[in-house]
Amino acid sequence: MEPSRADRLVAACVRAATRHARAVLAATLALAALSLGYAGLRLGVNADPQALLDADLPFQQLDREFARHFPVLSNALLVVVDGESGVQARSAATELAERLRGRRDRFTEVYVPGSGPFFERNALLYRSPAELEDFTDQLARVQPILAELSVAPNLPTLSRVLSHGLDAAATDAEAAAQLAGVFEHLGRAALSVYAERPLFVSWESSLLAGSSFDPSRRAVLVAHPVLDYTRILAAAPAIEAIRSDAAALGIGPERGLQARITGYPALNYDEMRGLVWDVGLSGVLSFALVLALLYAAFRSLPLVVAAAATLLVGLALTAGFATLAVGSVNLVSIAFAVMFIGLGVDYAIHLGLHYVEERRAGRGHEDAIEAAAAEVGEALLLCTGSTAIGFLAFVPTDYRGVGELGLISAGGMVVILALTLFFLPALLATWCRVGSLPALPADRRRAFATRWVEGHAGLVAATALVVGGACALLAARVRFDSNVVEMRNPNTESVRAFNDLLADSDTSPWYIDVLEPSLDAASAAAAKLAALPEVERVVTLRDYVPDEQEEKRAILADAAFLLEAPPAGPAAAPPTREENLAALRRLAAALDVEWVRTSGTPLARSARLLRGELLPLIEHLETSPDSAQALARFEGLVLGRLPERLAQLRRLLEPEEVTLESLPHELAERMRADDGSARVQVFPSEDLSDDRTLARFVAAVREVEPGATGLPVNIVEFGRATASSLREASLLALAAIATLLLVLWRRPLDVLLVLVPLGLAGTTTVGLMVLVDMPFNFANVIVLPLLLGIGVDSGIHLVERARHHDLAREGLADTTTARAILFSAVTTLVSFSNLALSGHRGIASLGVVLSVGMAATLAFTLVVLPALLSLRQRLVRGAATRAARGAA
Repeated sequence: MEPSRADRLVAACVRAATRHARAVLAATLALAALSLGYAGLRLGVNADPQALLDADLPFQQLDREFARHFPVLSNALLVVVDGESGVQARSAATELAERLRGRRDRFTEVYVPGSGPFFERNALLYRSPAELEDFTDQLARVQPILAELSVAPNLPTLSRVLSHGLDAAATDAEAAAQLAGVFEHLGRAALSVYAERPLFVSWESSLLAGSSFDPSRRAVLVAHPVLDYTRILAAAPAIEAIRSDAAALGIGPERGLQARITGYPALNYDEMRGLVWDVGLSGVLSFALVLALLYAAFRSLPLVVAAAATLLVGLALTAGFATLAVGSVNLVSIAFAVMFIGLGVDYAIHLGLHYVEERRAGRGHEDAIEAAAAEVGEALLLCTGSTAIGFLAFVPTDYRGVGELGLISAGGMVVILALTLFFLPALLATWCRVGSLPALPADRRRAFATRWVEGHAGLVAATALVVGGACALLAARVRFDSNVVEMRNPNTESVRAFNDLLADSDTSPWYIDVLEPSLDAASAAAAKLAALPEVERVVTLRDYVPDEQEEKRAILADAAFLLEAPPAGPAAAPPTREENLAALRRLAAALDVEWVRTSGTPLARSARLLRGELLPLIEHLETSPDSAQALARFEGLVLGRLPERLAQLRRLLEPEEVTLESLPHELAERMRADDGSARVQVFPSEDLSDDRTLARFVAAVREVEPGATGLPVNIVEFGRATASSLREASLLALAAIATLLLVLWRRPLDVLLVLVPLGLAGTTTVGLMVLVDMPFNFANVIVLPLLLGIGVDSGIHLVERARHHDLAREGLADTTTARAILFSAVTTLVSFSNLALSGHRGIASLGVVLSVGMAATLAFTLVVLPALLSLRQRLVRGAATRAARGAA
């Protein structure tokens, strides 16, 4: 069959490149160097997640409107400080906040919610009267201990009151529980001294553990960073400042503290840092594996070098194109380099294998490269168009992040086509000349497989349709996971800390914000929202004015009476070392009584544990040369901060009356704007780590308040926009590819033969995703349009071969075209599968789904499509035979 006009055009390009090889090489390499330099200087990074979607979407507009009035938590860094006690954690967080406020070049605002003089005085007013009564009862039980220690805060006093209290606690369950906490407190201090471990103890934790006032050992600092989205790590300067200042303050394991940074800037920081590493590593691995596969395909080192050089030059030119067309890469398009390696080499494989075939048949270089170009020319042009369509299908959608990836990739396909037609032949004509090639032995297994497929074409086609139909039923149940945290590497600090906050409704950053025109309107909205079962609590500025203040202050006044400071007397001399040691020995002896040794009560167990820690401590203090320092450290751990804590507690027991006007300014400005607009915070009643629960919470709130915004709303709407973009892009890609093939081939049946295996591969891929419970997410959502654009290439090559050759004389699946399709698909699969090694779960799922999709596409193309072509040929022959008989 005569070559088509497209085949002749491609052959002419290759001929010209071969005849002017040195000029082509010089011009291409110069252009690549300029392109790479331009990209290095001008290609930016847009790490802003919100820039991935169209800024004009309604939820994006609501978010910006809210941000005009109030700081948005999505742009805040959260420093989660955990300590051995709540006092220690809050104190460390407050110290760090004070230091960070001085870094105006890094932070616009820094605060610790619930801290400051106002809450240090009035925090107990936010408890219920029942809780305050319980708190008063707790104080009454420990008042004898605290009263004596407040007069003489030393070890002899502590030993005496604990020894006296042990007998009384044996018959009083509540007192026993209280004393058990104090024993554990002392045991931890003793262990810390003689074992030299950095353990820390707290009277607050010991006295209130197990009650409604059981104190949290965590504090959260909120810091609004100055973000530079032109940097690949926009939050890096702010995060480095937090780590530096925390280290300078000693906030670390040596003080029994842990400071972890999370919030969306930190999540994005860890994500981008991991992605850059993963993409770089995947790129290197992909390139190495592709080189190995190229050698297996060509069996010619010069041809492998030429193909690899073409690929690298293509990357450089595409980087320049990306700089011109888009200007920056985003969280999605950064993965293009790995994808380009797998896709870009396809053209060299098809042209190279046909070139090798012609050389093995005895042709010289020029004749062989022109014949190969004429053989695959039209298919290469069609594949470029179809792949570009698959990539460009996202450009008209709202998902701009993938749209930019599509634009870069489509340009890259055009670049690699031009290089394959000009640069590759020029290399083969000069620096990478291919010598004589030995003939390959016949592959009997492949020939047998070809004959079997064509001999059982009906069975193959029927089986494929059954598998595709079953997978289509499964595919209808596929879901989209909008939880952006679940996509990220679960081993990073920011993800672990964020999940810890998310699990606690008191610290969850996933609350919804509602903007109301006034405080009265905010109160009315809060009343409606609080009635929803999906809502745990609703907060407006008025909720910071406690109710029942008169009753609560009366209860606290009674509690304050229990902690009245004793009258100041003459200062007593501090106990000597021998007196302190004697006190510890008396306490150890008091713990060694029969009922403590034999009882299984919590108090007895705590007493036995304390004695077990005191005895080694006493031995250490008696024999160690630094016993004075060790004894001072023990006393400091046990009693050093008790006077300060008692003074703080006394202030808490004497709160002032709280009004709207007396609320601290830094709190009020976060809940009411200068124009009177008021903020309503809506907290969920369920754990929002499940995407279905998240969607239910958002739907319930927005049914009452359609203008609601905040992180949960943004996440759900982001997911909906992405899923909608997937549907639009898939349908657009399918329609555009079908139209392109129909216009060029003018044979609807040929177009259908290409698309049927592709459709089967797509439904099989989605069906398998459902089977293994792998939902679509923000990263792997690009799979179906990509599979359409990439997978259609193999079908085009096979149908083109069938259009130009007689299948009666050659088995289609045993041709060089089929071999090229196999190696092309395998290189693409190998390239994509490297992404599955990423620690980023979204990118890893993209690699897995693309690999499964390519494997399914390869199977349906090399097995099912030849069967369908064989069936068509039988039908044509049968029709011709019947027509001949009719004419006879």
